[in-house]
Amino acid sequence: MRPNQLLLNAARKTSGSKIPVELTPLFMACSVALISASFFTYRKLTTDDSLRLTKNPDQSSLEEVLAESDPK
Repeated sequence: MRPNQLLLNAARKTSGSKIPVELTPLFMACSVALISASFFTYRKLTTDDSLRLTKNPDQSSLEEVLAESDPK
């Protein structure tokens, strides 16, 4: 007995992902690296007092630089 096309298609199960199982540790390692880089960058930008991300005249040293360069 020769199998017909319907039986052959029923035998093939194409459900699920087509990502090889061997790549799972690589994806996990890359995701951990991206998450940790995002976390530490966010923490650095929010907690570091020496960074000037907004216009804050109290932290500006512009007056000192102008005073040194301008001989009176």
